[in-house]
Amino acid sequence: MNPLRKIITLAGVGLPSAMIAALVLIVLADVLARNLFATSISWAQEMAVILLIGSVWLGLAGASLQGQMVGVSILTDRLSPRNRRVVETAADLCVIAIAAATIHAAHAQMATARFTKFLALGWPKWILAAFLAVGMALVILARVVEIATRLKERRP
Repeated sequence: MNPLRKIITLAGVGLPSAMIAALVLIVLADVLARNLFATSISWAQEMAVILLIGSVWLGLAGASLQGQMVGVSILTDRLSPRNRRVVETAADLCVIAIAAATIHAAHAQMATARFTKFLALGWPKWILAAFLAVGMALVILARVVEIATRLKERRP
C-alpha cells in the first residue's frame, strides 16, 4: 500500500500545494498589473478559479488520507477502540458511496458542459468537473487504503 499512499499524497497534497502557490502568484501579478499599469491580466481570474477549485477538490484526497475527516473523527474519537474500528469502516464505506455518486454527477456535468469555454483561456469548462471526479476517485482510493490498513492491523 505504500506506493499507492505515496501517489495519493502527491496528488492530494503536493499538487494542491503547487496549485495554491501558482494561485497566489497569479493573483499577485494581476493586482500589481492593475495598480502599476492600470490594466488587468485577461486570463488571471479564470486561471485563479481553476487553480482554487482544483486545489480544493484534489486536496480532499490528501485530507482524507491523513485522517482529517473532522465530522467522522469527532464521533469516532469518543468510542471504544473496538467500536471505533467498526464505525470508522462504516463511515469509510459511506464516504466511498458519496464519492462514487459525486463522480457520477461530475460525469453528467462533463457531458453537458463540453461546449462551454472560459472566455479568456478558451479552455472547456468541463475541466472543473474533471478535477472533481479525479478528487473523488482519489478520496475513494484513500478510504480503501485506510480500510485495508485497518484490516491489516487487526491481524496478528
